[in-house]
Amino acid sequence: MNPTDTATMPAGAGAGAGLGNAQELRTPASGVPTPSTNAESNLTSPSVVARDSASYKRREENLRITGEILHERCVEKLERLNQLRQEVAKKQQSTVTRPQNDNTLQEQQLAILRIEEARLKTEHKKIHANKHNFPDPLSEVNKLRVRQSIHDSIHELAIMLPHLKQELEETQAELAGEMQLMKELKEIRRALQARRQDLATSGESISSQQSTQGRTKMMETKVLVQELMRELTKFLARYYPPIQPDDNDPTVYDLKQVLEDIMNLSVSQPADPYLVLVPGEYYPPHIEQLINAGVAVRHPRDSQRLRLIDFYS
Repeated sequence: MNPTDTATMPAGAGAGAGLGNAQELRTPASGVPTPSTNAESNLTSPSVVARDSASYKRREENLRITGEILHERCVEKLERLNQLRQEVAKKQQSTVTRPQNDNTLQEQQLAILRIEEARLKTEHKKIHANKHNFPDPLSEVNKLRVRQSIHDSIHELAIMLPHLKQELEETQAELAGEMQLMKELKEIRRALQARRQDLATSGESISSQQSTQGRTKMMETKVLVQELMRELTKFLARYYPPIQPDDNDPTVYDLKQVLEDIMNLSVSQPADPYLVLVPGEYYPPHIEQLINAGVAVRHPRDSQRLRLIDFYS
């Protein structure tokens, strides 16, 4: 038995033993305890028999409780001992099987490496046998470069195509103007030649000569005006092309349109040549530019009206 078990023994066990020994003394009526020497009187006294039986029962109860406590502790000790034995056995088994598992794993890895080595050797032999059948990488690179160069050229041409179309349209318009001018010059030449023949054959008077000169000057003036208009159109197309201030608004503003409107009004309505500036139809910076350049002027009482200045006043 463990010494600690006796230390935790219930106090009732010792108390029962003490009660059993205390039955050796009796207290008489005088209050002075005297030893019991008469066995016959103890056996025949009912009170003594009752006390002995009660103390015996208490002692048996205390012994039973103590035995149960000791039994429980012994069971706990045995269970703990079995657990320790199982742990020791598991540790011994793990120490025995671990090297075997490590050896098995190493053998498996070695087998895998050998298989991989054999596969690489086979591939190396195939590559060495078919090395003359491989395509030339430089030719493939050159093909890719040529293809990329062609793609870049196509992209650049696609970007330049709209500009080339616009230039072609402008050139065609200029060509049409030149053809019209050539036609007019031919007419003037025919008229002059005809007039020259008339003068050579009929000898017209000075008045007729002045009239011819007036018509010639008028034709020359008309040609000059047309030439100036073409030059003005070219100047505006080059330095003041149509603009779209707002990407969200498809409206396009053209300075040439403003000039054409005020010039037409100055010819068709000389008494009232003012152009009404409808909001949103003309670009305000274009209007200010014409005013600052001395080409147009606002109405003195209405800022929303504009006219061409009088160049001959």
